[in-house]
Formats: sequence, structure tokens, C-alpha cells
Amino acid sequence: MDELRTYAGRRLELGDMVRAALHLARGCGNKQAESQARELLARLAADTFQLAVAGQFSRGKTTLMNALLGGPYLPMGALPMTSVITRVRYGSRPQAIVRRRSSGLGAEVPLAEVARYVTQASATRAQQQVISVEVEVPAEILRLGFEFIDTPGVGSAIETSTATTRRFLPQADAVIFVTGFDSPLTGAEAGFLADAARYAGKLFLVLNKRDLVSDRDARAAVEFVGQRLREDLGLGGPRIYPLSALQALEAVTGGDDRRLAGSGVPELHAALRDFLITGKTRLLLRNTAGRAARLVAGQRRDLRLGRLARDGGPDPEAVLAAFDERVTELDRQRGVIAGSIAGRIEAGLPGLLAARGPGWQAGLLDLLAPRAEEALAAAAIDGPASDRLGKAAQSLERAGREVAGSWLERRTGEVLEMVTEMTAGEIGALLDLARSADAAGAGIAGLAGEDDRREPAGWSAEDIPDLAVRPPPWTIEVDRSRRSWRRAGAGDAEVRERLDAALAAAACAFTDRARTAFAEAAREWAGRLEEQAAGQMGQAADWFCRCLRTLPDDEDLAAVEALITRLAAFQAATGEPDQTAEDDDPTAANLTATASPDAVAEGCTVCHQMAQTLTSHLFTGQFRLATREAEQERHVLGGGFCPLHTWQYAAVASPVGISAGYAGLAASVADALESLSRQDCTAADLARKVADLAAGTGKCPVCVALAARERTAIAELVSLAAPAPAALCLRHLSLALAAGEGREAGRALLRGLAARLRRDSEDMRAFALKREAYRSGLVTAEESRAHTDALRRLAGLAGLTQPWADQELAGVRAASALRHGWPDLCSY
Repeated sequence: MDELRTYAGRRLELGDMVRAALHLARGCGNKQAESQARELLARLAADTFQLAVAGQFSRGKTTLMNALLGGPYLPMGALPMTSVITRVRYGSRPQAIVRRRSSGLGAEVPLAEVARYVTQASATRAQQQVISVEVEVPAEILRLGFEFIDTPGVGSAIETSTATTRRFLPQADAVIFVTGFDSPLTGAEAGFLADAARYAGKLFLVLNKRDLVSDRDARAAVEFVGQRLREDLGLGGPRIYPLSALQALEAVTGGDDRRLAGSGVPELHAALRDFLITGKTRLLLRNTAGRAARLVAGQRRDLRLGRLARDGGPDPEAVLAAFDERVTELDRQRGVIAGSIAGRIEAGLPGLLAARGPGWQAGLLDLLAPRAEEALAAAAIDGPASDRLGKAAQSLERAGREVAGSWLERRTGEVLEMVTEMTAGEIGALLDLARSADAAGAGIAGLAGEDDRREPAGWSAEDIPDLAVRPPPWTIEVDRSRRSWRRAGAGDAEVRERLDAALAAAACAFTDRARTAFAEAAREWAGRLEEQAAGQMGQAADWFCRCLRTLPDDEDLAAVEALITRLAAFQAATGEPDQTAEDDDPTAANLTATASPDAVAEGCTVCHQMAQTLTSHLFTGQFRLATREAEQERHVLGGGFCPLHTWQYAAVASPVGISAGYAGLAASVADALESLSRQDCTAADLARKVADLAAGTGKCPVCVALAARERTAIAELVSLAAPAPAALCLRHLSLALAAGEGREAGRALLRGLAARLRRDSEDMRAFALKREAYRSGLVTAEESRAHTDALRRLAGLAGLTQPWADQELAGVRAASALRHGWPDLCSY
């Protein structure tokens, strides 16, 4: 429990620092930094630890995940099965959410159909342009705090899969890297493993398919991989887990504990479980703090650009000239890469489209066949065959537009995948180039190395534009001339034959036009991709120039320096393995023990009694004031309520009641003002007399009633023999102590309010974190009301804020202080 409390406090502390970076970015107009800060806040708000499972395709990544999850939840097979990022989190029932490129909302699908949306060879995945899948399963290891990420295979011929996985790497908190005994740690795997180790805070290395080799070969493979890790990659830390994921999964589903124990998976499972207990939370904080530190270092670099001359750096005009030359060179390189993308599309796409033509035409005809039957049935009328054929053709042309449009939409995803796969390498180079302008400028300005904001050499579907296809026309032409019929009185068979021929011709013409439209759309897509890269590069260059020409605000520089110092201290603290909250604050455990969660939510008991008095007085008093002349006369003689209670009275009284109750007071004040206007006195005297008139007698009946209730409640509290369990606000805690509360009871009251305010502080910070991260759905009821609870504890109830001081209580407080020898509350 203490460790969880420590983690929660540090997570909120880190959230405070990231929110400070966000507000700094917003104030400076740095949209990129603001977006990055929001992403970090979203990670902190969600509080999930992302464990990515990566490796080449067919290494058994998904099989291993199923073995760890305890069942065949995810699709497995010999072909590349995972082609999109698949997130696996805990859920009380198995389900899956599919997210498409064109829609921000996910669609729920049965878990058994996930393969249709993630498998590389799936037509559904390509047609619907699936970009990610979220799976929920009731697996205990997920409930303990992991979120598994099944990534597409790397190092295969499918370059988009490798790019997608590389793009995801910086988001992973830890990585399970899977290689195999059949060909351990290939060259492509070694390169990817080095990148994974660079970004991931923790690395678990799995040698899968142990069942395929002998014990002797297995030992040799483990030794070979360990040597490569140490000597070639400089990774001496990762422990190697030799195992058979398939054997483990078969054992789990068959209930064979003995075979499961021999699979090697329980050792990995135990390591993950131990990591959850000992290192997960610290690593999650350290990883997020590292990303925040890079973000803030970038903000400092941007601010320091405006002080190059003042700080003794290179001449800003010389930097700007050199930067312009560098951007010109980058722009030239961008044009070369964009030309290569356009050339690849021009050379390769027509052949791929032509090869798909016959299958596309057959598929379209299959979709249109039911509509043709409906059209024929609707055209079953008396009259010449040509009329029946014409009516059927008109009906099919209308229905065909809908079918052809749906067919074209599905084919668009397929063609976009063709285009991206044939140009995957160039896309990565183009996007990486577009993101390099700010780093180039930092190097010229002598500030390189202050920031590591460059994205990894990868990309995903969200990084590229849509494929916009102009729908070709859908038409059906039939020969209805009488001379073309084979016989007079042609029957339904000949009508059907002619409609089928016309439908086949229309489908052929439409698919031919579609191929032309796809080729044109692909050329335009390449142009938009180049424009997008140019826009990103231009924005980065404009921002660099703006920073170079803008003298930063000293307060912003001080704020970013303070953030860097705080983040460095935070990172150092999270790097210490056994640091706890009690080391920093020895009272934390005691404060937690003082107040239960239920008690934390309580309000001040004295305020509660006074609120009841206030409600009773206003509701009964307003009725008496509106209906009884004697009450109205007393109201006039007393000068009415104080300003606060005047408006509280007005909130509960009716317009008629106010009119009846206040008419006499208004007339009395009018008479007094007219009398003053006739007096011969100075302006100062008039001001004093009007002030006295406004103050009335100083005996607002509501104030008097509340003061009496407050004295009674405090006296009752002090009279209790045992330490009071009641919650108090800061004002009434002070009054209770001054009224004679014993030392030990006073300590208990102090600890109680401290615990409540500490909990309010944590909940308020969590609320701000989640709202700033646009994760309002994660806000708890306690967090949503924490700001109000805290204000009530600090200032009492809003309706009880009174413009008077109870002299009787003040005297009691002074006498009590003298009696006990307590000069102030610090003695508690």
C-alpha cells in the first residue's frame, strides 16, 4: 500500500511538471510541444504500462502472447498474422474494438473475427483500412497492470509492417523481443533489437521454438545469442528466456501442468510478475519523465535561440543564412525522394491494377447479381420484351450506382496498400527528412544535443494522406431495338440473357474506368505526400526562424530551467530502487491511517450544523417576513439582513414575498435619506450617516442565529471526553483548539484535516491531469468534487462566509491561549 501511495504521488507530481510544460508551450505558441505534452498527460492519466511484443514475422509472437494470456485469444498462423498494432488490455469479457483510418470511433467486433482485421492477407483489413485493434480479455496478467502490444513483424518483405513497428517503439515502456531457435537473432533482428533497447526501459529477450532443437543445440543457440548481445550490440543486461510458446499454449488449453512447466513460459511469466511488483511503476515514471525531459529540453533550446547574441553564441544573421542554405538542400533532397515515389507508382501500379482487373470484375458482378434478380422481378410486366428489358436496365442502373460506390470504397483501401507497400522505404525517408529541419537548425546554432525530439525512422497509416478517388460513372446500355430480337414475342430467358450481357459489359467498363481513376488518384496522392512533407518542413523552418528572431521572456526561461532541474531530480529519484514516501515524509503513513476513505469525503461537522440553522432560518423566516406585520416591523427596526443574507434570503423567497417583506424597509430607508438630504452638514458627515444607515443595527438576525449555533457546536465538540472523530474546516479547527480542546485530541484533529487536504490535493492534481489530457472519462467522482471539498475545508461553506467576528468566541480563544500557554497552533 505504501508503494502504491508513493507511486500515485509521484505520478501526480510528474503530471504537474508536464502540465507546466504544456502551459509554457501554449504561452509561446509552440503547437508541437503542446501536442507532445498532451500525449504525455494522456499516458499519465490512463496509467497503463505498455509492454510491446516485437520480432520478425513467424517467430511466434502472437502464440507467446496467447500462452501468457492463458488461451487462444489472438489469431495465429504461418503467414504474417499481425499487420496492425493490436493492443490487448484487461476486460471482464472478451471483445475487440476495430479502429479504421477514416473514423475516429471504434467498432466492436466478436473476438473470433479479429483475424479478419489484423491478418496481412485479409481483404477485409485492407478494404476497411484498419489502423489498429484493441482487444480486451479477462487475463490475470493484464489485470495486474500490463497492456500487451502485438506489433507487426519486422525484417520481412512487408516494409509497411516494419515501419509501423519502428514508429511505435518510443511509446513502449518495455519490450519482449522474440527470436527463434531455428535461426537465432538474424542481422535484421539485431538491428531492430538495438533500436528497441534504445527506446525501451526494460527488455525481455525470448528464444522461441525450443521444441524444434535438441538440448545441445539449444544451449549453443543461447550462448550464441548472449555473445552477440554482449559483443556486437553492447547489451549485456537482458536475460534470455528459452521456451516453446506453442507447447505452453497447448498445455494451457489441454490442462497439462507438467508440459506447461517444461515449456519455459512459466519462467517468463514469473519474471513479468516480479517486474510488476518491483519495477513496473518506477520504470513507467522514469520513461515518462525521460520523454518529458526531452520535451522541456526542446523548449529551452527554442527559447535560447532568441538569446544567441546575448549569450555569446554565433551571430543570429549568420545562423539564419546558413539555415536557409540547409533548408534549400533539404528541399532539394525532398524533391528527389518525392520524384522516386512518383516514379515507382508510375512504373509499378498499372501492372498491379491490370492483374487485379479480372478478379475485380468478377467480384463486382457477384455483388450485382442479386440486384439483377430484383430488377428482373420488378420488370415482370405484360408487354414487349424490349419494354421489360428497358425497365430492368433502368432499375439495375439505379441500384448499381450504390453497389459500385461501395465496391470502389473497398478497393480504395486495397490500392492504398499497394501504393504504400511499393514506396514504403521512400515514404520513411521523406517523412524523416521532413522532421529534420529543427535538428539541422539546432546544429548550426551550436545547440545540438539539447534535444532528442526526432522521431524514429518509421511511419504508420496516420502519417500519410488518404487516397482520394474520383468515382467513375456507372451506366448500363442495352439494345432495345425490335430488329435485334431473335424472335417475335421473346420471352424472359432472352430478356435475362441480354440483361446479363449488358451487366457484364457495364462491370467491365466500370472496372476499367476504376483502374484509370486509381492510377490518377495514386499520382495525386504522391503529390499530396510531397506537399505534406514540404508543409512539415516549412513549419519547422518557420518556427526555428521565429525563435531565432524572438527575444524570450525571462520568466519563461526561468520556468523552463526550473522544470529541467525538477525533472532531473525526479529522474534521479525514480532511479533509486527502494525509495519510499515514508523516507521523504515520515508522517505520510500516520496521516493515511488517521482518515479512512469514507472520512476523507466528510465535510466539516460544525459547518453542517450551521448550514442546517441557515436553511431553517431562511425558509421559515422568509414566510414569516412575508405574512406577519410584527415580523416586518422588527425587520425595519433592525435595518434588515446583512448584504450576504439579504441575497441568500432573496434566493429562497418569492417575488411576492420579497415585495411584502421589504416594502417597509425600502420606505424606511427612503424616509431616512430624504431626512438626511434636508440636513445642513458636511459631505463627510453625510457619508458617515449613510454608512451607518447601510450597516443597520449590526444585528442581522441570521448572523446572530449562526453565531449562536457555531458557539454551541464548538462547545459540544470540546466537551467530548474522547478525541473527536469529527471532520472540521480550518476555521472551526482553530476555534475548537482555542476553545480548550485537549492536546492529544487536538493532534488528532490536526492529523485528520491534514489527511483530508492531502487527499484533496492528490485528487485535484489527478483531475487537472486527466482534463488537460482530454481524458475526462477517467475522472472519478472524488476527483471531480475535490476542488470544492478543498475550498470547503480551507474556507468553510460558501453560504457561511460572514462579515462579522464573534467577539465571544474571540474572547474564549484568547483566554484559552493564555490558560494553556499556546502562543499559536504550531505547538500542535
